[in-house]
This record gives sequence, C-alpha cells and structure tokens, in this order.
Amino acid sequence: MSEDERIQQLREAIHQARARVYEVGAATPLQAMALPEEGGEVWVKREDLGPIKAYKWRGAYNAIAGLTPDQLSRGVVAASAGNHAQGVALAAARVGVSATIFMPEPTPQVKRRAVMEHGGDKVSIVLTGDRFSEAQAAALEHARATGAVFVPPYDSMEVMAGQGTLADEIFTSGVGPFDRVYVAIGGGGMAAAVATLLKSSWPKVKVIGVEGEHQACMKAAFEAGRPIPLDYVDVFCDGTAVTQVGDFTYEICRRLLDGIVTVTNTEVSSAIKAHWDGLRVIPEPSGAMSLAGYLKDRREGKAGPQEKVLTILCGANMDFAKLADVSRQAAIDHRRDRSWRFLIPEEKGSLTRLLEDLPQGVNILDLQYGRTIRDPQAPVLTLDVPTDLETDFEDWMEKRRTQAADVTDHGATRFRVVPFTPSLFSHPLFVEVEFPERAGALLGFMKAISPFSSLCYFNYSYTGERVGRALIGLDFDDESELEKRRFAVFEQAGRTVRAVKEVTIDALV
Repeated sequence: MSEDERIQQLREAIHQARARVYEVGAATPLQAMALPEEGGEVWVKREDLGPIKAYKWRGAYNAIAGLTPDQLSRGVVAASAGNHAQGVALAAARVGVSATIFMPEPTPQVKRRAVMEHGGDKVSIVLTGDRFSEAQAAALEHARATGAVFVPPYDSMEVMAGQGTLADEIFTSGVGPFDRVYVAIGGGGMAAAVATLLKSSWPKVKVIGVEGEHQACMKAAFEAGRPIPLDYVDVFCDGTAVTQVGDFTYEICRRLLDGIVTVTNTEVSSAIKAHWDGLRVIPEPSGAMSLAGYLKDRREGKAGPQEKVLTILCGANMDFAKLADVSRQAAIDHRRDRSWRFLIPEEKGSLTRLLEDLPQGVNILDLQYGRTIRDPQAPVLTLDVPTDLETDFEDWMEKRRTQAADVTDHGATRFRVVPFTPSLFSHPLFVEVEFPERAGALLGFMKAISPFSSLCYFNYSYTGERVGRALIGLDFDDESELEKRRFAVFEQAGRTVRAVKEVTIDALV
C-alpha cells in the first residue's frame, strides 16, 4: 500500500471512529487563551476535559470496541506510562472485557489509581521495569503467552483513528481555520492523525510536532531515515517518554509534519504556568508540551503575532508531588536569569556590601553561601535581570569580571549544594528569617546586624509567595559575645523584617 493510500485509509478510519468514540465521551471544547507578552491569537484544545482528563481514551476505546467476540473472549493487554492505561481501563469496563495493563514501576500514583477507578474489577495492573519500553516488552510477551489482544498506544490504525477524532472536532468547531497547530509527540499517533485530518481540511495549515529535548525520537527518526531507539529518555514529561516511534506513525509524520520543535523541561514548566495564568488549569508536563513548542517558536520569530494558532492540551493527570519541581523550573527564565559565583573577602559585611551594590531593579532569586576554607569566599547568586536593565547589569559585571563566574548550568547550582565548613564557625547562631518579599526588606536586616556579626551561612530561594524565608548563620567571636548580641538580633528583626526564629542545627556544627 502506498503512502497516499495509507493516509487516505487513516482519514476514512477517523470519520468511522466517531460512531464508537462518542459512546463514552463528548467532544472537548476549544478555548481562547490570552498570552499578553506573546500577542497573537492562541486557542487551546481542552482534552483535559475528556473522561480520563487526557486524549488517550479515544484511541483505546475505538480499538477495543471494534474487536470481534472471539478476540474479546481472550482479553486485552496493554503497556502504558499512564494515560493510555486509563483509556484501556475505561474501554474494558464499558465493553466488558478483561484487561491486563503493564506499567513502568515509577508510574505516578495518581495515574495508577485512575486506572483502577476507570476499570474496576475488569482491570489488573502489573508494574515492571523502569521504562515504557520494558513494560511494552512484558505486555507483548503476555499477549504471546495467553492469546490476549495487544492494544498498542499509538502504532495502530484503529488507535490512531480514535485519536484523530479530536482533529475532526477542531475542524467542525467553527473556530478555524488555523495557520499553525502544535501537537505533542510521544510515539507519534496523535500527531499523525491530527496532521492527516487537518491537512485534508485546511491545506495551508502548518502542523508542528513538539518533543522533549531528551525524548526526541521522531526527530531522531527523521534524521536517520527510519525509526531508531534512543539510548536515553528523560521522563519529566512522562506521558511522552517513548524510546522509539512506530513505523506507521513515522511514515505519516515524515510525510505530513511541517517541522519538529524540541523543548526543555524548563520551557515545559513555563508553559504549565502559562496555562494556569491564562486558563486556570494545570496540565501534566506532556500536556503542556504543545504550548511550550509554540512559545519557543514565537520567541525565536518562527511564529508571527498575526498568525492564528492552536495548541492541544492533551492531558492533565499531574502527580501533585511534581508541582514543586514544576513551580521551581517555571520561575527560571534563561533569557534573564543567570547564576553567578562571586568572590568576596572573609570579613564582616562583605556579603551585605555585594548585595547593596547590585544595580537597582535586579532581583535575587536564589542565594547560597556557606563559609569554607576557601579564601576569598564564594557565594552563589541567581539573579533576574529585567530586559531594560541588561545594559546597566553588563556594565556592572564588567567591573567584576575577575571576581565573578557564570555557574548557571553547574550541577551544584541546580541541586542547590551549599558547601560549608562547620569547624570554621566560632559561635554560630542560626535563624530563620521571614520577610516581606520586596526589594530591600531582607537587606535592611542584614545591614542592621552586620556591624556586630559575620555571616557564615545563607540559604534563600524565591518561592513566589508574598513572604520570603531564609536560613541565615550568624557567627560571633565567643560565647559571651553571642549571648550579648542575641537580643540585638531579635530586636533588629522586629524593626526590619516580619519574624526571626532561632533554629537548632547542632548536628551540623
């Protein structure tokens, strides 16, 4: 069968899938999204409002509902990192077929619970391996051994046809046509189906695939001329963490996609924040990948402000425990935020003077310092430099080139390793300082105490709250000086910050 015939076959299968898919779920809406900094008209396809809060129910149900009675009697088996498993579970319960689902052991608990909620007594979960590829190998072996029907997550005409019904809804929504449509790629099923349907409806539309920087198996396939396995797959975007794209999906995506954008985890986290800011919805990382791709193209001038753009929010099954990491990464703007290690003398007030000297308007996002045997000392500051202050900051940095080094991508910076040497502390007093998160609030406290105390430790990270918190180590010459000045520390705190609380960390010093 030629490529054209395969594409035509998929297009027809998408139209036929509508009769099955809408037995269990309604069409999901398109919603306009405001992105003030970017401009342009941006719409979001809200697949998070489907029955499993992700698009995968479409393909799984279409495939399972189309099985023969003999196939159904043998049961079904699937492999999934989460959302396809929920779709299979939903379909199994509705159709009345037994399903065994193999999932990687690190699969988020929220997705495991959802599988059982959708499938009930029709579903059993088997956790195996660390990656999707290992779970899939186990599922295929189970199918061979038992005769159960394997329901693939993407490389199947029936599965892709079901997924393509979301593109049919885009076409019939009355909102289009669109100039650009961005689609997340894991195995490539949704991207292939969306491109197949929309390009037949709107010949001028550009369909752009979006992959994680360390998940780019479709990009690797394009470059190699065939699907090839990746040696390493990052799992931050766990819903698209696929080692190798399918043969069928590769064939169609190679023919129909107008490009592929690769995005970093930080860019995905920023896109999650953009969804929250614009729609008050929190996608899972893979669900925000589409918008992350558009925002990257927009920043690089590849998508113009006059273009009408559609992104697909393809899933919102976020593990709550992951929000902290997403929030941290979303706060980082690599266009503006850099981390610097500064060399300062070991003397009272030296860190305070450095902070006082920063150009007004430059914000401190993170400060890590611990007294070590190194001389001079080397605090690390992560700074947010607004665009209109870039020149002033460059001039300021030019005077300090011999005392400053960019450590943005260093492991110790990313993991917030704060080295210190406790034996160098004479008589430390550790305090947790709570202060209004505004320019100068904490600095006022530091200036007030610097004449009678030296800093031996400082740990602060911006969290986005109205108040900031820092753990500060103050060192005194002897016990009597510590007791004498302890009251003065708390007295100054009452004048300059919200609260100071003594912290006991004897085990460290």
